[in-house]
Amino acid sequence: MKLIKLLLLSVALGIGAPAMAQWQWIDKDGRKVFSDRPPGLDVPEKNIVKRPKGYGSLKGVQSSGTGPALRDAAPAPQDGDVGDGATPPGQAAAAAPASGAPAAKAPTGKDKELEAKKAADAKAKADAEAAEKSKQAAAKADNCKRAQQAKSMYDTGKAVRAPNEKGEMVFQNAEQRAAEIKRTDELIFNNC
Repeated sequence: MKLIKLLLLSVALGIGAPAMAQWQWIDKDGRKVFSDRPPGLDVPEKNIVKRPKGYGSLKGVQSSGTGPALRDAAPAPQDGDVGDGATPPGQAAAAAPASGAPAAKAPTGKDKELEAKKAADAKAKADAEAAEKSKQAAAKADNCKRAQQAKSMYDTGKAVRAPNEKGEMVFQNAEQRAAEIKRTDELIFNNC
């Protein structure tokens, strides 16, 4: 029984160890950055606030593999790499012109999926807007056609019947006829 408890305790303590391997440094803009990866080589030693246990100073560390190759252990955060929280996606592109890299750099890694999703969402939104505009244009054309038909009916000079307040069909008098002609003229002006 004691062996099982001891085993469970050691497993529980071992699970928390990766959480302790966190890096903290201050980037070139003065913001604190937290990551499970070491900072890039462009971050000076004095800006590294916290490092995992077992990693000493970077002095004397060579990338040939003789020592705890701190910054070679994990790739440095790349522009647009949002996985470690080191650089927000919008600021990666802004930092590129300052370093001499081309301004229109293609997204890498996880950003490809994000960009594809954003592009699909933008396309769906544009398609929906186009469908709505098409629907509105069709309704406007239909209103134009109906208004022109009504205007031609009033232009014939024949008596026109229309429902009154009670729903009974009665002939329009001169005032009602003039009001309807004015209304159809406005509809034609607005829809045609």
